[in-house]
Order: sequence, then structure tokens, then C-alpha cells
Amino acid sequence: MIERFRGSYIATIDDRGRVKIPAKYLAVLEQGFGREVYLTSLNGDHILFYPMPVWQEIERKIAATPMRDPELEEYVSRSSYWGTETEIDPKGRVLIPADLRAASKLESALLILGKIDHLVIWNKEVFEARYMGGQFTDEKLHRVSRLLNELPALPRHE
Repeated sequence: MIERFRGSYIATIDDRGRVKIPAKYLAVLEQGFGREVYLTSLNGDHILFYPMPVWQEIERKIAATPMRDPELEEYVSRSSYWGTETEIDPKGRVLIPADLRAASKLESALLILGKIDHLVIWNKEVFEARYMGGQFTDEKLHRVSRLLNELPALPRHE
């Protein structure tokens, strides 16, 4: 079984725009996927960091879609606009393109989140303001539980 990306780490970005990948994530990447990655975003506010085999599977699914929905077309356009193929260097760092670095405000403290088969890189303060202000309610937990157990979603008014 391939190890997964779990947890979160605080990282920094150097003056050249490189982020050092935490050792645990680097080990998962090297053992399960290789050093080639695809960096992208959808809104520019954070970076989606895909091991190349994971990104290629997404592309395979998109290519197999005979008639593309306008939202899927927008997803392809946005991920292409921000996207770049790159490799992890021998010291375990990845170079973040200048336009993506500026848009996502990657200047000092970064948060790298494990998302099972990919990573997400955020400006730590932006992430906390967006996601950590409220509570994860019992209602949300119930919906997640139903999704994980493959049950139909409940109407919102329940």
C-alpha cells in the first residue's frame, strides 16, 4: 500500500522562491510517486501540489469525458493557467513560479497540508483566517460520515 500525505507542517520559502518539502512528505513522494510534480491553483490563493502520476490520472479522467461540462472546461483552463510541471531538487525543494507565489501570498510562514494523494500549500495566516475561525459542526460531521459510508446525502434542512 502506498503511504499517504497526512497532517500539516509549517515551512518557509527562500529568497529564490523555493519551498523545502518536509521529510515525511518527501519520503512518501519518492517511494510512491517519484520526484516529478504538477503545481497549479484554481483561484491563485493557494497551491495544489500533485505528484505527476496523480495529476496524470486526473487528466485521464478529463480526456475520457466525451462532452465536457462548462465547469469542467473552466477547471481545465484555470489549472492550465496556473499550472507548471517541475521536479523536486536534490535537496528536497520545489521552486514555486513567481506569479503563483505572488498570487498566493507565499512570503513567510507557509502551511503545507497533506491531502491523502496530494499536498496543498497556503500562506498560514490566510488559511487560518479562511478555515479555522468557526467550528466543524456535528451537522458537517454527519454529512462527511454519510459520504464516507456511501449513503445518499441528506437534504440540507435535516
